[in-house]
Amino acid sequence: MNEALQRAIQLEPEDSQVIDCVRSESWEYADADTQHLTHNIHRYSGKFIPQIARRAISLLTAAGEFVVDPYCGSGTTLVESALLGRKALGIDLSPLATLIARTKVTPVSSEDLSSLQQELAFALAPLNSDEEMPLFSESLRSAANNFHLQDKQFSDDEWFRKWFQPKILNELVAINRAICEIKDIRKQDIAKVAFSDILRKSSNAHSGYPNVMFDKNVPERSSPVKPFLRALIRVCEMVASLERTNARWQDVRVQQGCATAFPLDDCSVDAIVSHPPYIGSIPYAEYGALSLKWLGADPKRLDRELTGGRRQSPKVVERFQEGYSRMLTEASRVLRSGRHIFLMVGNPVVRGKTVDLATMTIDMAERAGLDLVVRTERVGINRRANKMGAEHLLFFRKTARDVRSSSRSERSQARPESSQVRAPQ
Repeated sequence: MNEALQRAIQLEPEDSQVIDCVRSESWEYADADTQHLTHNIHRYSGKFIPQIARRAISLLTAAGEFVVDPYCGSGTTLVESALLGRKALGIDLSPLATLIARTKVTPVSSEDLSSLQQELAFALAPLNSDEEMPLFSESLRSAANNFHLQDKQFSDDEWFRKWFQPKILNELVAINRAICEIKDIRKQDIAKVAFSDILRKSSNAHSGYPNVMFDKNVPERSSPVKPFLRALIRVCEMVASLERTNARWQDVRVQQGCATAFPLDDCSVDAIVSHPPYIGSIPYAEYGALSLKWLGADPKRLDRELTGGRRQSPKVVERFQEGYSRMLTEASRVLRSGRHIFLMVGNPVVRGKTVDLATMTIDMAERAGLDLVVRTERVGINRRANKMGAEHLLFFRKTARDVRSSSRSERSQARPESSQVRAPQ
């Protein structure tokens, strides 16, 4: 037992229950269903295993308490928090992540889901028929095929012309236009998730790599309309499952923002449960580039802003340390005294060298006023080409000692007062 753990136990004897629970059972979940409810609504790299998030939330909080995930990604912590009767806030800088997370925790009635499918099927009917169309329908088809000529965002953008064949781009623009005409934002989000889901196979990206690499020998792509409508049905079915639970989904919120500046008051959070990024090992903006562009975001700019972004930069580790340290300081600020933060990290290989992210986390947390209570490991299924090794599960407690952080005026400059989110009552 290391010195930090001994000190934590001496200071907080009640943590012995946490320690016993963490060490008493396996955290592998090798045979667990990780795709229940809305968890598999959209592909997202480096996702949190739902059972791990659920167990940490159960261990550290009671029903009705407030959980925050500052790197919420596709929203795993949020779904599990709601299922356990907790209130939750997810923060992420990526508009793709927040779109997916928001859709995963927003119930929509079966009637509205049905009307959404009917509305889009009707709007795209001129592009979705293999039969000869009457003159009127052919005019609709022609209009749909030429939507991009009226939208310079697509027709004049070399990026879109590079990544999508002309006919495919025409039809994607028609689908996108139909989605944007949907008035109900909840339904529009569902359609956007389905649209994002088909972009990779509709593009000129090489299918053999997770990152977006141009394929010079890409075959002619087939129409994206039928795949989109199939994806829409699949997403709607998952969203429909939310209403079959007893969760209070209205107590879960998603906010696009930076993990270095929480939009929360001091000492307002009961627990923080998160799976931080793997420094430069998973290039989130690069993997999601196709979807991000259709959402109106700049993947390169996002990569510069993400904690652990710019993986090719010589200072990628230093940049990560700066952002990660600020996140831990913010986590300590918003956490109630005596409450916990759970982080699951791996030791990634960055520029050919293994980074001991577990030790880095413990050292930075200590400086932020977070004492290590207990740590354990899991081997799991290695998702990073057998370079990541074991993942480290770290439990910290916020101590009562005073921790210096940025002044309130500095924090208000970092995030406008209008963006403040009150902890649920």
